[in-house]
Amino acid sequence: MDIEQLLIPSDKKDYKCFNLLRNQLKNNEDFRNKIITILKLDPSMIKPFDDKLWDLIKSQNYIPPISELTTFEDVFIQGYNEGNCAYMTRQLSYSLIDVSRIYGLLPILKNTLNSKNGHHWWLEINNKIIDTSLMLLIDKSVKNILGYQDIERFTYEQLCKSISYQTRKDFTLDKSIKRIRA
Repeated sequence: MDIEQLLIPSDKKDYKCFNLLRNQLKNNEDFRNKIITILKLDPSMIKPFDDKLWDLIKSQNYIPPISELTTFEDVFIQGYNEGNCAYMTRQLSYSLIDVSRIYGLLPILKNTLNSKNGHHWWLEINNKIIDTSLMLLIDKSVKNILGYQDIERFTYEQLCKSISYQTRKDFTLDKSIKRIRA
């Protein structure tokens, strides 16, 4: 079973956002074995980001923190998602409805970029985990098998009560803003 072929879309295989996933599949035997077991039981339990999610990423109005990026998609293409899960989940959450942002632990990420102790952020929506570091959509029924541990959950209702969150969400989704790609 070629796991990479199942979890990394061929049209995005050169995107640097998949480097962490590749590294974990190659160097973390426990993680690789868990992924293989889950995929053998039901391949729909773990998938790469689908076209709908990529379309949401591409459609965002985005102010890049560095000049080499012009779109939110560029953040993924250049691999800046790795080690920036708090930022990435917040930015992606603006495009989703009824999403929760979760701060917790994912032990497989211990000693990776910006996650010395395995601390991690991910999104949950419609019984799915959206992991912007691993670039995976994961069925919540296998959350414990993979080791996701909630510390703090921010529901959609809580997020929308924040004026700064709602202002950023409104900007991100405002279709009247002309987007220019350099």
